[in-house]
Amino acid sequence: MLAFPDLLVDPYLVCLPRDCADAAQLDRFVENLLSWSDLLQRKDVAVHFPGTCLEALMTNGFYPYGHEFRQLAARLGAEHLSADFVCRVAQDVLERTPTLAERCAINIVDFEEHSYQVNPDVYITRLADQVGWGFKHDLAVIGCFQHVGSEAGTFLIVSATSTPEEEFADQELHISVRITAIDCSEKMAEAAAVVPFDIHQAIPVAFNSESFLKGVGCLQLWMGAESPAHARDAINTRVEEILTAGTGERARLKRFQVGAQFLESAKRNGFGTRMNVIDSCARILLDVPKNSIEPFRVSADSSKQRFRGDGAGAFRTHLTKDGPGYRLMFWQLKDGSIEFANVGPKHELLIL
Repeated sequence: MLAFPDLLVDPYLVCLPRDCADAAQLDRFVENLLSWSDLLQRKDVAVHFPGTCLEALMTNGFYPYGHEFRQLAARLGAEHLSADFVCRVAQDVLERTPTLAERCAINIVDFEEHSYQVNPDVYITRLADQVGWGFKHDLAVIGCFQHVGSEAGTFLIVSATSTPEEEFADQELHISVRITAIDCSEKMAEAAAVVPFDIHQAIPVAFNSESFLKGVGCLQLWMGAESPAHARDAINTRVEEILTAGTGERARLKRFQVGAQFLESAKRNGFGTRMNVIDSCARILLDVPKNSIEPFRVSADSSKQRFRGDGAGAFRTHLTKDGPGYRLMFWQLKDGSIEFANVGPKHELLIL
C-alpha cells in the first residue's frame, strides 16, 4: 500500500455556490470537484469528510442540491453541465467511510472560541456559518489526534482555491486553539486526561490531484505501486514533470490505461525501482519518445504488425539497448488511446 496521507475533504468542494454571478463560476465549482473525483473515489486511499460539516450541510439545505443545480445551470446558461453526474460525484465524496471521528477516535472537541485562529481565515469565511464552524471543529479533532496520538498519521486537506488567490500561496492551513475538553473512545483516553492544552498545527493543502501526486513524487509512487491505479498515478505524475520542464504539449497528450500484466512484468524484469519505464510511458503519451517506436511484429521473421481482436495495433520501444535489450510493449487502440501492456527482453517476443 502506498504511504498516502489521510485526506480530509474541504467542505468548500461540495458546497454549491448559490450566489454564482455567471456560468464561469459554476464551471469552476464543477471543475474543482471533478479534478479530485477519481482519487477521492479510490478504495485504496483513506478519504474523510468532516462529519460535523455534513450535519450542517444537510440541516441548512446545502445538500443534496440536484434540482437546485439544474435551476442554477439553466439560469446561467450552463446546461452543458451534467447535474446528475456532478451530484453523483458529490454523493460519493460525502458517503465515504470511515468518518473523521472514527479515524481519530474523537467525537467532540470543546475549545475556547476566542482562542481559535485559522490562517488564512478564507478557508472558514468562504463557508456558511455553521459549515465553517463544523470545519473548525474537525480541524481541531485532527489537531488533538496528532498532538496526543503516538501513532497518528499525517493528514492533507483536499481543497480548491478561490478569490483572493494570493491567500493560498503557502499551501498550508494553520490552526491555533486552546482545547478544554474531549469526548473520545478508550483508544484516545490519554487525550482526555491531559486537557486543557494548546494546539499549534500546520496542515498541508493540495488544490488538485495532480499537485498532490506530484508532491508524493513519481518515483516513490512507482516504487510503491501495487496496482494498475498506482502505476497510472506514477505515469501521470511523470507527465506533469515533463510538461513543467518545458517538453511536450498538453494538447498532444493521449489518454491511456494500464494492462493487467504491466506492473508485474516491469517488477519481474528489474524495473520496479527505476525511472525508465514511467519516463518512457509519459513521453509516449506526450508524443516525445526518447527512443524510436516500432510496430510489434507477429513473429521475428515477419514484417506484419500484430493486431488485437478489437483492432488495437501492437508497438514496442527500447528501454535499454545493452544486454538483453529490454523493451516496453503497448497497444494503440482505434480511438488513439494507449494501453501499456508489459515489459520484457527482446528475445521474449511477447506482448500481453
